Amino acid sequence: MLTTACRRKPSDEAGLALLILLVVLLVVAGSSASFISFMNQQQTLAGVLYRSASAMAVAEAGVHRALAILESVAPDGRSTGRAWRPGAYSEILPLGTFEGRFTLSLTDDVGGAIVITSIGEVAGVTRRLRARVYLASPALLSALQGAGLVRVEDTPAATFILPYGAGIGDRLWIHIAAGRGIWFATTDVSINDPSVPFEAGPGPMDAPETYNSATTLPRIGSVRLLLGRGGGLMLGLDAKSVDISQLRTMGVHIDGVVLRPNALMELPEVDRVYYKTLAATNTGNARLNEAAGKYHGDTDLARKRDSLYSSEQFEKLQLYMEAGLRPPRLLGLIYVTGGLLVPQGQRLQVVGGALITEGMIHVSRDATLEVTHSASTRTLPGIMVLDNGELVVWEQGRLRVHGLVYVNRLFEVNRGAHVDIVGSVLGNHPGISFRNSGATVVIRYDPAVLGTPGLHFPNDSPVVAWVAEWQEMP
Repeated sequence: MLTTACRRKPSDEAGLALLILLVVLLVVAGSSASFISFMNQQQTLAGVLYRSASAMAVAEAGVHRALAILESVAPDGRSTGRAWRPGAYSEILPLGTFEGRFTLSLTDDVGGAIVITSIGEVAGVTRRLRARVYLASPALLSALQGAGLVRVEDTPAATFILPYGAGIGDRLWIHIAAGRGIWFATTDVSINDPSVPFEAGPGPMDAPETYNSATTLPRIGSVRLLLGRGGGLMLGLDAKSVDISQLRTMGVHIDGVVLRPNALMELPEVDRVYYKTLAATNTGNARLNEAAGKYHGDTDLARKRDSLYSSEQFEKLQLYMEAGLRPPRLLGLIYVTGGLLVPQGQRLQVVGGALITEGMIHVSRDATLEVTHSASTRTLPGIMVLDNGELVVWEQGRLRVHGLVYVNRLFEVNRGAHVDIVGSVLGNHPGISFRNSGATVVIRYDPAVLGTPGLHFPNDSPVVAWVAEWQEMP
């Protein structure tokens, strides 16, 4: 029999159960409150993140709206878009339950750039973007464009045209454009044939290099061709018309041909005063000038601080460098008021600038000419040959260039030579603008050529906009 001390009253048991229940309810209530508070915080944070992402998307939409206007007409529908420079232009965009607004301001900057500032706002959240933009001629959307004929001939003539760098997806670039046509004078030539080996050196956006180092190349694709009114595809010395299927059979990998109902757009004009001014302020070769002047007994050359040369002065520099007294290397933008010759077996380098001449440039047999850029000088041209000058690379010569190659007459590459260009080529000769005669030519189209300064095009001609830099502002 149980004693009285071991017995519990029903009321005591009920009280204990109630106490336990109250404790459980208190714990559950506290946990629920914490969970609800946490969920509210997460929902608030998600809302802020959503509005912030939406504001950024609206700011990006503003930049793209500005690009579209620059390439067409201003919002008033009357004035040209390329001259549009608003201080605060706004548009409203619907975003589901929210309403977004972007506000644009456009200002001119150095080097012909346009700075677009776009402020995106959604439900009190603001994001800011700034883009540095250049306007260019559509001719610069071609990796190789000739005002006249583009001609390839003689084995082992091989041409490779590939993309380079970021930003290409923004535009449908053309591999080869020709005003009068593309002429395959012999059948033993190839364009973008993946079975033909080739190599190319690093470009301005690649890692630092050693001389003659190679780089990883993108996959070879088919080429897109653009022909002006009356232009065609020709085969053989008698220039008979040929179709795409025949060219594919002989090793020309063609994606398609676009035939324009009118002539190709004229190439932009080069502002030589602009480039002369840059050369006149380039003192990077002053010590070389002094040493070469003393070597030749030329007092004027020895005192020369700039990099604007006559043909005679530049030849003296070359002779001094060829004597082995200085590396064959010049810095920055070089302007020669005549032509120049790179002698047989010699090498000439221009680093971080451009080589601009008012006469011919001939690269002799087994000679090498290099004009290379870094990422900071990427938009500078590589080589410009003005007036009646031509650019010729003779047998076994080597030409390596970063940036735009602009030749006012013929650009010719001969048997066994190797050309490696990261940029694009414009040939302005109305006859034969470009000729590959048994050489290997590699052109990697860099959209940075759209930012080449010192090029003029008519005010009534179409333009394309290239975004050189995006930056989020605080």
